Amino acid sequence: MKKIIAAIDATHFSEEELKSFRYIAGKTKGDLKAIFLENVIGQDIYLANAYPEGGGFSYEEIYDGILEEREKQRKENVERFHRNCDNSEIKITLHEATGSPVAEVIEESRFADLLLITNNTSFAALRDTNPPKFVKDVLAEAQCPVLVLPEMITPVKELLFAYNGSFSSMYAIKQFTQLFPELRHLPVKVIYVAEKGVETMPQEKRLKEYMEHHYDHVKYTVLAGTPATVFLTLLMRRQDCIVTFGAYGRSGLSRFFRHSDAESILRTINIPLFITHP
Repeated sequence: MKKIIAAIDATHFSEEELKSFRYIAGKTKGDLKAIFLENVIGQDIYLANAYPEGGGFSYEEIYDGILEEREKQRKENVERFHRNCDNSEIKITLHEATGSPVAEVIEESRFADLLLITNNTSFAALRDTNPPKFVKDVLAEAQCPVLVLPEMITPVKELLFAYNGSFSSMYAIKQFTQLFPELRHLPVKVIYVAEKGVETMPQEKRLKEYMEHHYDHVKYTVLAGTPATVFLTLLMRRQDCIVTFGAYGRSGLSRFFRHSDAESILRTINIPLFITHP
């Protein structure tokens, strides 16, 4: 039985988000642990920027009012979570955490098989980047595979495996395969973007031997261009697939894309992205 964890903003989440987490956990045949995260560390920053003029306000009263409202929202969301999940066919538990959301998620990921996050999860008090800093930090530091989900997921009909012959890209494919054996019946497309004029997939024979052991219907596609541009074009209008990539945000040897290219893909496409690093 696999252990799946999902990072949820305790003060902002939707039923669609929960449905997406339940859908993926069901595909792994695993238990789901929902981590309700609350960023109390950033509260003072929020307060200072919300009332820059200062005069005429009691910061202590305002601060207490904000905390009271957040606590009310958190309790309502916990109740809403249980209403949506208590009758689920999969086992779902709830863990509440306060402090630094990134630190809490990274620590939990050390003891999980898969981490689920949505692509718009943010704990920033004010304006955030796209993708949010929380998502980028988690992808760079997570100690288990991460599946970045759109808020509302479409039933998966195809698997797309990004492959360039590197250990990183093959590691991502193997990790996904081990986590989702129930998806072996889906059509699979292994995509290689020809680099440096080499139009043959690296280690093609061994790759096909591995894929034939785990999947029933596999096609191999060789495309021309730069990897980031090719995948953006290929995935931009897709909603019914999952794509795997190698490492994010570590050494140049372990990345499938440059850092900026990976963020461009995260920002632009709206399908589940499976990302892991050795």
